Amino acid sequence: METTAKKTPLYDTHLELDAKMVEFAGYIMPAWYPTGIVKEHLAVRNSAGIFDLTHMGEFFVKGQRAFDFVQHITCNDVRKVGNGGVQYTLFPTPEGGVVDDLLVYQINPEHYMMVVNAVNIEKDWEWVSKHNDFGVELKNSSDKYSLIAVQGPKCENVLSDAGFNGVAYDHPFTFRRMKRDGKRVYLCVTGYTGERGFELIVQNSIAPALWRDLMKAGEKHEITPAGLGARDTLRLEAGMCLYGHELDDTTSVVEANLSWTIGWDKEFLGKDVLLRQRENGTERLLFGLTAEKKYGSPRPGAKVFVEGAEAGVVTSGSYSPSLDRNIAFCYLPPEACEEGRELSVEVRKKQVPATATKPPFVKHRLFEHQH
Repeated sequence: METTAKKTPLYDTHLELDAKMVEFAGYIMPAWYPTGIVKEHLAVRNSAGIFDLTHMGEFFVKGQRAFDFVQHITCNDVRKVGNGGVQYTLFPTPEGGVVDDLLVYQINPEHYMMVVNAVNIEKDWEWVSKHNDFGVELKNSSDKYSLIAVQGPKCENVLSDAGFNGVAYDHPFTFRRMKRDGKRVYLCVTGYTGERGFELIVQNSIAPALWRDLMKAGEKHEITPAGLGARDTLRLEAGMCLYGHELDDTTSVVEANLSWTIGWDKEFLGKDVLLRQRENGTERLLFGLTAEKKYGSPRPGAKVFVEGAEAGVVTSGSYSPSLDRNIAFCYLPPEACEEGRELSVEVRKKQVPATATKPPFVKHRLFEHQH
């Protein structure tokens, strides 16, 4: 594969596993393994899957005014986080668009980590640097860290058997720092699948050994390596946005139905536009639709029709292995965002019947206790 794309520290591991490798966001990543996307997907829903997500970016923010800086540049309210807490949030633009969605980790009020989308690392780095009027120290450590995710109902067993102590999935959106092989590990109770799960952010040098340990420990728990394909179908079922599809610099946090991430009683970049949208409404909202399996799945850009008239557009669509039907995210007029409403959607140049469906398509199991 002749390319300038970067290889993750797990590249050789994926080749040994016969992964189908593709270029994605400047990295060569596994799209799927010989098991295939559907089996990888169902392993995450029923037992455990392991993902290489090293392409994600890690920024560190440090300094006396680190809290003020993060409050200013993100829409969610960092006061809700606390040390060892993680928050889903977005970088809104002053015009009402979205630079990226991300996770913010509070190490302490003067020290934060941000995990940003692979495709936006350079753009996000320019954005945070440009808006640093707070004298904080910013560090882009994206090339120094690997990210391995273990997701699924048996994730705790896998981590415990791999030698992690006191692993309990009782507090989603928290993390702790620990040592493994003498190196720092961020053990995060986070994920992008709607399942119980963990993400381990580690220095590159220990990633291959950690992957091997987790695979070995996971054998009896039916752990399955999973690629970008299954990651996409899982996040879509869980109703989670993907930047470049549901979100971009022309889409607002309110339109994307993410108003729950907005800290309305704090000041932040772009707040005035979002306030106006909250008061006056928007012309479109992000919603979902489902269609029978026999029709084939709607693709991004497909038109959505209400009572025969073109009314919206699909942003992501896929076959759902959990539901055995086709699902899609789409932007629709607010009045059409009604559970059960009859729609039609373009599939292979034909209009096929569909039903408006409020995401998530598959109920989240983040907070369910393991039996």
